[in-house]
Amino acid sequence: MENIKACATFVLLIIVGIGMVGTAAADPGITMEVTPIDNEVLPGETATYEVSVYYFETWPSSEHVVLSIDNPIWSYTFDPAEFDINTSESKYSTLSIFVPSDAPPGTYNHTVNATATAVPFIIEKVTTTVETSVIPEFTTIAIPAAAIFVLLFVLRRKRA
Repeated sequence: MENIKACATFVLLIIVGIGMVGTAAADPGITMEVTPIDNEVLPGETATYEVSVYYFETWPSSEHVVLSIDNPIWSYTFDPAEFDINTSESKYSTLSIFVPSDAPPGTYNHTVNATATAVPFIIEKVTTTVETSVIPEFTTIAIPAAAIFVLLFVLRRKRA
């Protein structure tokens, strides 16, 4: 029974580990990997990711790829947002997600798509999910911490 629990835990850890880097592939055609550059940001800052698209199909020898996000919660840009790619070639884009200044701290998921449409009526869509973590501003941590120190100082002085 212990071995079964250990194996199940190991398999779960591997699945979670694989899910940490956003990688997706369509069969056949293109793969996409999204790597965080700055995915932990303060409200009002920009989260950035490197998007890598690889095309491995032999026919057609090139594809036109368009990058997008499904149901975006914030504004974003890709640089470039679309491009032509040849067989056995990788292309890179920078994804910038603009976090509003009033965004509450938390983790936000974004579904990134790479859609290839070289052959009319045949669309290959590769999708992966990335996370943006909005961390609290320094003042939201510093003010309560300072208040606690002042309170402790006052209480300590009253005892003496």
